[in-house]
Amino acid sequence: MNLTSARLVAVGDSVSEGVGDPRGGRLHGWVPYLAADAGFVLVANLARTGATVAAVRRDQLEAAVALAPDVVTCVVGVNDVLCGRFDAAAFEVHYDHVVGTLSAAASRGVLTMTLHDITAGLPLPRPARAAVRSRTGRANAVIERVARRHGAWVLDGTAAPALRAAGMLSIDRLHPNARGHRFIAASALDVLRAHGLVPAGPAAVAPPVDSLPARLAAGARHALWLGRRAVALPGRRARH
Repeated sequence: MNLTSARLVAVGDSVSEGVGDPRGGRLHGWVPYLAADAGFVLVANLARTGATVAAVRRDQLEAAVALAPDVVTCVVGVNDVLCGRFDAAAFEVHYDHVVGTLSAAASRGVLTMTLHDITAGLPLPRPARAAVRSRTGRANAVIERVARRHGAWVLDGTAAPALRAAGMLSIDRLHPNARGHRFIAASALDVLRAHGLVPAGPAAVAPPVDSLPARLAAGARHALWLGRRAVALPGRRARH
């Protein structure tokens, strides 16, 4: 059964907040694109830059439940794996609580996402790259296991094309650009279609490349946003 005008709430980190896709001094990103494409009502985007799964549990979960959502998107984990002290067991405890609570609160379901290879765009030394990839693999195993446990839907971030090579990575080499955000939204829409929430349609493809002036303008907006918010660039401690 298709669900029109569903109440959509988002929790998570900077990817869901929309970093990499600034519009008129504010962030846009894949969550609003998804809401528009699916015909949902975006009630609130609670995602915040720098959030770990523990921060989502502490700072976003209660508000998300109180909004009585039909569908919740929960995309988090990059800040956890960027931390050298990553503890997969602790990550699972928090992630299980978050997804379990959201699944009980959402009338239709929860959309999660596994983590793509964030090292592909970052200038990391080989040992650091291997360590982050290892932590990402362990986090993804948790995400998939918890999603199965609670019946959440999973957008497979590992299957996404290399964002940098596909021209879908922003100048900070960490976040999607506007084109990347549109691709994430289209891929998320595929997942919702597979579960009958929106009508059938064409599968997600990489959006057309923006014109050079549009790309330059978007890069300038993102650079200005980074400067104002002091978001760490590669070589400093990144907050995703």
